[in-house]
Amino acid sequence: MRKVELRMNEKEKDEVIKELVDHNCNKNRASKKLGISRRQIDCLIIKYKKKGKAGFVHGNRTRRPINAFTNSISEDIILLYKNKYQG
Repeated sequence: MRKVELRMNEKEKDEVIKELVDHNCNKNRASKKLGISRRQIDCLIIKYKKKGKAGFVHGNRTRRPINAFTNSISEDIILLYKNKYQG
């Protein structure tokens, strides 16, 4: 199993949902603490039970946007801006 690195808001979700599942705490209090609806809390509990910590990581985290420029095009644009279209 690969190591999952969580960001700050994902860590908070993990801690709250883990406590909720382990100690059977109040879902309404957890939803207020995270600032999400009770229905979303239920979805997070299901994800946590299926995937563990990896369930809190967004699915598009490692993907490059479809409309992003490649590095070579970005470098060409920067060179044109600095040399040809200066000022």
